[in-house]
Amino acid sequence: MVGMFRRQVVRAPDSIAVATADGTLTYGELDTRARTVAGGLRERGIGPDDIVAVAIPRGADMVVAVVGVLAAGAAYLPVDPAQPPDRVVAVLADARPALVLTPGELRELEASAVPAAPVTEPDPACAAYVIHTSGSTGAPKGVVVPHTGIAPLVAAQRERFGARPGARVLQYASVGFDVAVADLCMALLTGATLVLAPPEGLPPGEPFARFIAEHGVTHVCMPPSALATQPDLALPSVTCLIVAGEALGPDLVTRWSAGRRMINAYGPTETTACATMSAPLTGGPPAPIGTAIPGTELRVLDGTCAPAAEGELYIGGAGVARGYLGRPGATAQRFVADPWGPPGSRMFRTGDLVRVLPDGDLVFLGRTDDQVKIRGHRVEPAEVEAALGAHPAVARAAVVARSGPLGAYLVGYVVPRGASVPDLRAHLAERLPAHLVPDLIEVVGHFPLTPNGKLDRAAFDAPVPRASVGLADDLAGLFAEVLSVDAVAPDDDFFALGGTSLTATALASRIRVELALEASVATVFDAPTPAELANALSATDAADATDAVDTAGAVNAVGVAEATAPASPVPVSPADSAGGRT
Repeated sequence: MVGMFRRQVVRAPDSIAVATADGTLTYGELDTRARTVAGGLRERGIGPDDIVAVAIPRGADMVVAVVGVLAAGAAYLPVDPAQPPDRVVAVLADARPALVLTPGELRELEASAVPAAPVTEPDPACAAYVIHTSGSTGAPKGVVVPHTGIAPLVAAQRERFGARPGARVLQYASVGFDVAVADLCMALLTGATLVLAPPEGLPPGEPFARFIAEHGVTHVCMPPSALATQPDLALPSVTCLIVAGEALGPDLVTRWSAGRRMINAYGPTETTACATMSAPLTGGPPAPIGTAIPGTELRVLDGTCAPAAEGELYIGGAGVARGYLGRPGATAQRFVADPWGPPGSRMFRTGDLVRVLPDGDLVFLGRTDDQVKIRGHRVEPAEVEAALGAHPAVARAAVVARSGPLGAYLVGYVVPRGASVPDLRAHLAERLPAHLVPDLIEVVGHFPLTPNGKLDRAAFDAPVPRASVGLADDLAGLFAEVLSVDAVAPDDDFFALGGTSLTATALASRIRVELALEASVATVFDAPTPAELANALSATDAADATDAVDTAGAVNAVGVAEATAPASPVPVSPADSAGGRT
């Protein structure tokens, strides 16, 4: 990775490497600062396979820190300072980094470093980064990813996405998500410009479109649930739209593929950001996750580990991670021997079910376990259950994933010992990132059980939408719960009370689920008080009802996804397929 970056520095040192709302860094400037940081790190004894945490808000300094850590030969651990403090503490306690780079620590390194470190390419087997994912044991687990898969990833980004000098790549994802790794590689290792969204994120709708236009962004990667909240704005500068992290519906393809390259990309955190990419999409079901990127081997196996046309997806090749940091047992369960690969090679067992289409494309079918994707993030409901059950006033807790208009969402069920729902939501918000906090928490008297006495998750009642009477009062209650405040008046402004684009997304989701009203994040920005929002939603609801009557009248008027014998598994690898999911 370091060598690929240096080649871009030598090729065009004056080209813009990083662009933010506050200014830019050229490739030469970024290289000079990063090598200074690397020199400072080496003076402190940091070297290959050491982990350095980067706890710096999204911006130019964050990129300098990441490239500096890699130039020192170490692995970087992205830590989003905006996450709840308990979550940050849990990640740092699990990874035990040799050093934590904060903005102040970075300035001190740059000021005190004597030499700028000479650049040496690390051993490809050395760790490049560590990303934490949701853990079924109730704690996040770190995935250690080596350098081996980075060159194949960048080759695929050049070929499939058209990443090259002159392109401008938006980093939309949180720095703690592996899509941010892919964005970094797509820009800085191809000579393009990395355009950084503000640390607080980009609100959907007009603010997002305005930022894209002002910065001339050409490449965007985002989860389908985020794309679904965007109004149908042209985004004329975007020539390549990559969707990743969740299943992609044909409606979004129809809305967003015209006039640009739209690619469905797939890859668990346990591979180097991406394992498959689709060909350009044009609409119509199903939206495939595509075929393997270079250097990746895909195996579709049934329950006996025999090749199948439909079964669980196993991923082998250069992009497979080392395993879970400090968790040999979990690593052994999910990283298994690859009987079709070279001696000693391994496959990652994804838990994703896929089907192989006649043309070799893969279609995502679902999961073999309870894992779910929420706004593009992997979520283990057990982790949320553990946090919810840790509240002293909760006797028992369960978390169930349900489907909604914008994809999956979480519902928490509790048997309480006196806790209120706002107390529980505040408890979770202090410990978990926003995508792990349930949209709904339901208080129940007991948990349903199967005949053999186990928890019967399927028997929980689905949440019942609230009545529409007193809509402004209902909205005020949702405002208070989402913002974790005691009370909200009808004319209180959501954003003046501390709301952000992220909590606005949560509010819109809660409104859809609890009030059965179609709310977009853009509507929350346009009508930020309970009273204004009630009026806006009521008007929309009435218009929808009128449209439905008009449509019915018109219709009436017209009359109307082989381990036992290493032969040739059904895969799908670059040798026998032309293409690659999210």
